[in-house]
Amino acid sequence: MLKFIFSFLLILYSSLTFSQSLFPFKVNDLWGYIDSLGMEVISPKYPTAGFFSEGFAYVQIGEVLGYIDVTGREVIKAKYPAANSFYEGFAGVMEDEDWGVINAKGEMVIEPMYAAPLTFHDGLARFKLDRSLFSTYGFINTKGDTVIYPSFERVSEFSEGLCMASKDGYKYGYINTKGDWVIQPTFEMGASVKINGEYDYSDRDFSGGYLAVQKDDKFGVIDKTGKLILNYKLAFIGKFSESLAPAKKDSLYGYIDIKGNWVIKPRYNGAEAFHHGLAAVSKGPFLEEKWGFVDHSGTLAIPTTIYANYSYTQAMKFWDGAVPCYIEKGVFGYINRSGKVIWKMGQ
Repeated sequence: MLKFIFSFLLILYSSLTFSQSLFPFKVNDLWGYIDSLGMEVISPKYPTAGFFSEGFAYVQIGEVLGYIDVTGREVIKAKYPAANSFYEGFAGVMEDEDWGVINAKGEMVIEPMYAAPLTFHDGLARFKLDRSLFSTYGFINTKGDTVIYPSFERVSEFSEGLCMASKDGYKYGYINTKGDWVIQPTFEMGASVKINGEYDYSDRDFSGGYLAVQKDDKFGVIDKTGKLILNYKLAFIGKFSESLAPAKKDSLYGYIDIKGNWVIKPRYNGAEAFHHGLAAVSKGPFLEEKWGFVDHSGTLAIPTTIYANYSYTQAMKFWDGAVPCYIEKGVFGYINRSGKVIWKMGQ
């Protein structure tokens, strides 16, 4: 049961945006933490160790999970069979197969009664009424009060004050933090990835005030009022970040600005959003492509030699000076902004 939960958490929490200063590394069967220079900070002693977020990381002590700080001190006693990373000052924890929420002091602020982990975005967390297949989604605040009644068949998480929502599962629009429609549900749901029983709609969250939407197999861009500001003309547009978005023309990816101008011309097999001045791009034959990083000018800052991302649910990106990835086939590790390997499995 515990091993299943750990695998579930690894996938789920990799989707969060972490404030990362230390990175988990493994020696034999135990995990510790290194910094972005590859120096050991916390010695390997945990069977399971999560990434740091907001100064805390969940770790396994005995048969249960608790939280440590960046010095390795246990600050929230280990007693949970499953635990979430901290986000906006709160973390989801499990007791008796139900999820509740603790604060940074370890105080239970929302009693365990929910079927899935709660993660707050813009002060709200989505929840389901029950565990049934046809249960609907709503949102609670950090006090546990229901702010938006569970009446939506599908929702994402809040981002920049708006959240993708669908009443019927076929058309989606965007609601505000009161549950009112700001952008009417006129967009087709289309295909979505389902992870551990939940659909992932993070690609439909607003970023930098804009959102790519699809119509008749072409992508355009809307603002937070729903106004179309970039017409439907490209094969794909990703999330805007640092004023640029990955986009696809014919079969190749590059980067556009909000006016649709090509800032980095399409010449890559794949492309991710910018983070901390760098964006992951790939080149090579299908199923054999390798990844590297470009800067805002399109200069290849790190050669395309990285084997693969560490998670299929999250874009490859730098977290405070290092990127977790598979450096070569089957070998997990970290690379710094200079392209140097600071640690790899088996080192």
